[in-house]
Amino acid sequence: MPHFLAVDNPLDHVVDAPLFHFAHQDYAWQVALHEKTKGLSAFLWSLGIGKHILIFMLAGVLTLLLFWARARQAARETVPGRFGNMIEAVMLFLRDQVARPFLGEHGDPYLPFVWGFFFFILINNLLGLIPLFDYLGHGGNTATANIGVTGALAICSFTLYHLLGIKAQGNPWTYVKNLFPHVPWFVLLIIVGVEVVAHLVRPCALAIRLCANMLAGHTMMAVIFMFITLSVKLGLFGWGPITLVSCSTVVALTFLELLVALIQAYVFTFLSTVFLSMAIHPEH
Repeated sequence: MPHFLAVDNPLDHVVDAPLFHFAHQDYAWQVALHEKTKGLSAFLWSLGIGKHILIFMLAGVLTLLLFWARARQAARETVPGRFGNMIEAVMLFLRDQVARPFLGEHGDPYLPFVWGFFFFILINNLLGLIPLFDYLGHGGNTATANIGVTGALAICSFTLYHLLGIKAQGNPWTYVKNLFPHVPWFVLLIIVGVEVVAHLVRPCALAIRLCANMLAGHTMMAVIFMFITLSVKLGLFGWGPITLVSCSTVVALTFLELLVALIQAYVFTFLSTVFLSMAIHPEH
């Protein structure tokens, strides 16, 4: 069995790695590809571009293409197909169930914030379930299982909802002043500390929640696949049934991961929208 399906170390399925670098070069094409691309791979890795960043950028391109195709279809006023209807249904759900309840009836200008985060994170999560990306080299296929990636997304959300809050309230001074209630100064000292900690915790919670959930699912599948390698190496008599049970379990977990990918994209978007509503509506 190829080592990119069942490995000795389950972390090989989740950690970032240089492109076209295979931990176990079992086939001639792996050796040839590694030799031809090792210079480029080392250069990109020195710039911080590995497998996760490549998939992250691919998700960005796919997200832009998705919105471009939907906007083009809407401009032509053509009847959307099944895929277009599905995308439109998701957009309307996010508008009616997430954006408007928290941002108000005049919250539609903030829909790009909501839609952008949801679809970008969802596409990142779904790309991690495509096993063909294993041919890019060993390492994880899920960029959102990397705390650096989810941290960057959380910082983007943190920056955007503060900037949009400042814009909505007119100027930075008014925005900062509205963060704190009108209370006696000795109480205000406590409130300032609590608010500062709360604002720092929010992006941390966004980053850790998304990363931990995506990392856990893929690690679990890698551990189950590892049972196959161990049973073969140890010469166990029942390696055939172990393989069958392991593969069946991973198939079931893959369907669960599809649900997790959707839920985690929604949770990140939902919480970001809540934080945005608190920034633009300080009275609430």
